[in-house]
Amino acid sequence: MENNENFYCYSLRLFHYLCAFNEKCYASKVNASSGNRYWVFKKSDKLDALIKSYNETKHNF
Repeated sequence: MENNENFYCYSLRLFHYLCAFNEKCYASKVNASSGNRYWVFKKSDKLDALIKSYNETKHNF
């Protein structure tokens, strides 16, 4: 069963971008196999808009 209520963020840059717009992650975990950290956000219309904005501008920096 797929959990569609959460957004799993594996990008440190995206994490900082979302936090700059006052999005709060409710969990931060480490992937057991890779050792990389990821953050979990609750999906919302605002979060979707921020991710879209990030994807449109991320290559400009």
